[in-house]
Amino acid sequence: MPKVIDRHQIAHDLALAYVYNRHGAEVTGNFKVSTFNDEVSGEGDVHTERLADVDEFRMKKLGTGETHLWGLREKKQWVEDGFKVDRTFDLMLDDYLAARERFTLLLDRRSMGLADP
Repeated sequence: MPKVIDRHQIAHDLALAYVYNRHGAEVTGNFKVSTFNDEVSGEGDVHTERLADVDEFRMKKLGTGETHLWGLREKKQWVEDGFKVDRTFDLMLDDYLAARERFTLLLDRRSMGLADP
């Protein structure tokens, strides 16, 4: 008898695939491809934007309490303000949990022979 994969594992795997596709690398650019006599050539540029490193800090300017320009402006310095990926990771977690819940619901409905909503 073939091994049956648990519905929670299926929902988890599908949710991960969804998050990966939703939050994967962003690729932009322009390129042109041409063919002539079975030869393919092209030119252009492509830029790939990925998430920041997990331990890369987000920086912000914070007032020091000191002033300059005859006391008209407060001096500021750059300070660490969490990690650059935190906001994206929060969104990824929200998306993962929502997708997993949705996939679980759909799997449950199918196992009971109900139509999809």
